Amino acid sequence: LFEVLQPLGEQGAEIGSQIMSMVNNVSGSVLGGVSLTLFLYTAVSMVQKVETSFNYVWHVHQPRSLSRRILDYATVLLIGPLMMALSLASIASLRNNAIIQSLNQYSWMSALWIQIGNALPFILVTLLFSALYKWMPNTRVKFSAALVGGITAGCLWAITGAYFADFVVYSSRTLVIYASFAIAVTTLLWLYANWLILLLGARLAFYFQNRAYLRIGRHDPALSSATRERLALEIMKRIGTRYVHQSGGMTISEIADALRLPSIVVEDVANQLEVADLIVNAENDTLLPASDIHAMPLTDILSAVRERGDTGLAREPKWSDEIVTLHGELNRTLAASVGDVTLFEFVSRAENATDAPDGSA
Repeated sequence: LFEVLQPLGEQGAEIGSQIMSMVNNVSGSVLGGVSLTLFLYTAVSMVQKVETSFNYVWHVHQPRSLSRRILDYATVLLIGPLMMALSLASIASLRNNAIIQSLNQYSWMSALWIQIGNALPFILVTLLFSALYKWMPNTRVKFSAALVGGITAGCLWAITGAYFADFVVYSSRTLVIYASFAIAVTTLLWLYANWLILLLGARLAFYFQNRAYLRIGRHDPALSSATRERLALEIMKRIGTRYVHQSGGMTISEIADALRLPSIVVEDVANQLEVADLIVNAENDTLLPASDIHAMPLTDILSAVRERGDTGLAREPKWSDEIVTLHGELNRTLAASVGDVTLFEFVSRAENATDAPDGSA
């Protein structure tokens, strides 16, 4: 440092002394602590960004709870790199010269061993993509859908990697002056391509599991008022039945699979029921009754989807008197037809109707 600053004379020596003084005052523990904090923040932010992106692809609006985030993120950040290191070590062991030389006396085994070594990186990448598609979205993803997305992303990753490798080799041979700059730009493009492949595989896995979205795309299905009412009653009936018999709840994915509906539709109505204090979302993402089902009238359930959920209105519209009168008559007619039936009575009637031998109940 002093030799570099020597042409500056006395000022160079003074600047060098100040720089060395600053370096000597650096605390290794503080620097290490700050670096570790920034590293953990970057790693957690990356995993959170992946989860947010996957939830967007899977139409999931409810993120993981704090406890699940800590557990899942720790698993990804600790076990993931360890498994990748073990995978790379296994690849290196497969290509060990001693092993290959020992197998050279059996030509077919040597060829098979080389093919396994060549295919193993692709298999590991495919499994890695499949695991991400299976566990990162905050919803239930079928293994078949995750595997389809993983295979597609693995193939695209292998093809893209081969093209990028050829490009880097070609650029290093031809662009002697700008080779380092070209490799830096290529690295950024490679990272962008990896993220694009990751999201493309996630979208393919989503469409494989939810084929109904192939026609509507990102648009959520539009439900009629009657369908929303039936769906609200169906959600509460299934949650009430599970709670009565097993003292537990149901997840949105379980209800959606049972009704053969997209989970986003069930989640939308379930959110209205949760705002109306009819259900609560437990820590394990299961839906439970928010109060005693013996004292929960069906009229409150219908009111949750009929009278609630208006958003974007700054104030109450000015309805005409005739509309207000007619709406009141409709509400009174609905209340009279339902009566004072509670959710527990409704669940009991449904079970009795199912158990009736002639179906008359």
